[in-house]
Amino acid sequence: MKLGIIGLPGSGKSTVFRALTGDVEPGDRKGGQQEPTLGVVMVHDPRLDFLVDYQKPKKVTPVHVEYLDIAGITGEGKPGRSIGDKALGHIRPLDALVHCVRFFDSASLGPPHPLGDFKAAEEEMILTDLVVVEKRLERVSKDVQRGRKELAEEMSLLEQARSMLDEGKPLRLFPPAMESEKLRGFAFLSCKPQLVLVNAGEDKPQSEIEAELNQIKDYVAGHPRVRVDRLYADAEAEIARLSPDDAREFLSEMALEEGAKDRIIKKSFELLNLIVFFTVGEPEARAWQLEKGKTALKAAGTVHSDMDGVLSGPRLWPLRTSSTRAPWRPLTRPEKCVWKDEIMWCVTET
Repeated sequence: MKLGIIGLPGSGKSTVFRALTGDVEPGDRKGGQQEPTLGVVMVHDPRLDFLVDYQKPKKVTPVHVEYLDIAGITGEGKPGRSIGDKALGHIRPLDALVHCVRFFDSASLGPPHPLGDFKAAEEEMILTDLVVVEKRLERVSKDVQRGRKELAEEMSLLEQARSMLDEGKPLRLFPPAMESEKLRGFAFLSCKPQLVLVNAGEDKPQSEIEAELNQIKDYVAGHPRVRVDRLYADAEAEIARLSPDDAREFLSEMALEEGAKDRIIKKSFELLNLIVFFTVGEPEARAWQLEKGKTALKAAGTVHSDMDGVLSGPRLWPLRTSSTRAPWRPLTRPEKCVWKDEIMWCVTET
């Protein structure tokens, strides 16, 4: 899973990056020109710990999440100005965006306006998509006029997308942008899944934080693939550097059950509709991510493309807790077995 952390200048997104990655320091971006900083986080899962303790494999491979701290969004979206090609090149391949909005006072930026900042970044992404659509439309329409009728469907979809973007609406409200083979390859920014994080100062009362969260939630109500949550980036960036015992103590004082890293990873899995399954044997115990609702056959294809649609002989181990296990049993109808995160099937050696 690869996630990009975006936000307006001064939103604290680099501090959010530190809170999520722990030891990785974002680079100094003079003029916003530096390459994104990459942080890789291994996802701790007690279920994998249990399998390792039971099987004693030679190698352990957890799921990992890659975070990129990306510059390039300024909130100054207007005709003739959109996100630059360099930033676009970093954002387009991402699975989702962690969109950081400021809710702390700043001597240089003044009082915070989380909803306004969210809208400003959204508008810049919408404008960027509009530039892409118009460029492609100009070319496709000429080709259709020359007789390339096979491009007529793409032209029609692009015209619908342009109409929506002209109205200031993100393309996540236009299903073909995500579902149609004609448009999906454009990887439009305004239809990427977003986890919006309200980066709150420690001095902000809970009631004010909730009010700001609700404003953004109301604004994106009905928008698919958008979630809204909070974060105390300054404090949690420091907590991420502490020992587990010290971190738990500080989190308890902040009325938080988990640190930012674990919380945001869980939210990201929910946002992308992903679960985890495991393969285990003497050589390796490994965690894999899989789209929720997929069958065992698709899980096999995740392990190796040659196994997609072919799975015979493995035993399954349904795990409900980290301390109990059901008896091994053969998988007789893999095409009917749906992987469920709450049960956690583990594929073992035959």
